[in-house]
Amino acid sequence: MINNVRSSLVYQLLIKAQETISCIYFLLIFLLYWYKGSILPYQNYVRVMEFLIIIPFVPIEYLRISWGSRGNILESSAFLLLSSFLAVPVILITVYLTFFQNYVLFIEEIFSYIFGGFVIFETILSFSLSIAFSSSSSTTNLQ
Repeated sequence: MINNVRSSLVYQLLIKAQETISCIYFLLIFLLYWYKGSILPYQNYVRVMEFLIIIPFVPIEYLRISWGSRGNILESSAFLLLSSFLAVPVILITVYLTFFQNYVLFIEEIFSYIFGGFVIFETILSFSLSIAFSSSSSTTNLQ
């Protein structure tokens, strides 16, 4: 019996690390949002708009990590591609929080660079795994 496991241990470990990094990043961004709102002179509509940009981060990131892990374990390129497509809004939120906010603290900028780097690396690895899974499944169908 031939055991032909193609799922990536590196990708799975990166997903597990990303869960922790995402939680830390969200808590940091949320706490800094409240800190900046209480200390710095924000207008109300700007504060509300930034809050509405921060809130969708959690469900999108949860789905992205869940589908990425499921796609790797099941060796499914569909879940990996869905995870990769959900990386786009996560990266856009991170870019906004890094460059386009009214006030950006230095610690916020550093954590955004680290988080963005992890998301980009994970997305590249996800694309390469989905290509590997789809090409290997098409060769097994031919045999």
